[in-house]
Amino acid sequence: MSSPQPAMPATPTPISLVGITGLTGSAALACLLSAPVPFAITAFSRRPAPATADTPGTTYNNVVGELAPTPAKVGSPGGIFVSCLGTTRADVGGIDKQRVIDLDMNRDLAQQARKDGAETVMLVSTSMANSAAWFAYPKMKGELEDAVKGMGFRRTILLRPGALLYDGDRNIKRTAESLYVSTLKGLRAIGVPTTSLAVDAEDVGAAIAQLAIHPPPEGVTELYNDDMIKLANEFRAAQNKARQA
Repeated sequence: MSSPQPAMPATPTPISLVGITGLTGSAALACLLSAPVPFAITAFSRRPAPATADTPGTTYNNVVGELAPTPAKVGSPGGIFVSCLGTTRADVGGIDKQRVIDLDMNRDLAQQARKDGAETVMLVSTSMANSAAWFAYPKMKGELEDAVKGMGFRRTILLRPGALLYDGDRNIKRTAESLYVSTLKGLRAIGVPTTSLAVDAEDVGAAIAQLAIHPPPEGVTELYNDDMIKLANEFRAAQNKARQA
């Protein structure tokens, strides 16, 4: 069932984002800046990330600095906290260092956002997340999901994509990822279904924007590739309709 057209809120919804320089984070930020309803966006990054809002009423504040120790203020009362933050073992030099970012830092930021009054959390996780897993990556992602579920958010939204598809090259050391993504894109180009295995990073970002406009019911919501693609299509349809109005 498609989401109804959004009513223009009296005041922009506050939304905080971390991980905005990555695939899904940059896509989410771009979609929120051009969404058919206004948001008060606060984006945290280590380096300046200038951006311009396309939607009247939308504001953008880029807080530049380290995320550890946790900033004194991350969320806003009644607002949304979105984490697209993550790295790889190869990029940081080992599993222990990856856990610091993917688990500890994410957990601490979410806790601070909740303390600040945020009511909704969106976490970009992985379809493999399982705190009982033998392998380190799905285990740490599962541990993070479990921690966030227990923080008392009104809504906990877990986006669980498979492989992330993207255009162009990523200027980081992910050779195995690059080969896998190229293979999946090649299969899709010749008509082989890949939805069960992968989703475009742009679709994850658009899904985040659609969920910010139309939050799901209270409680825990888990979303997979098909769900995110559907939400992304709904967001783009609403975006196009608003532009034509």
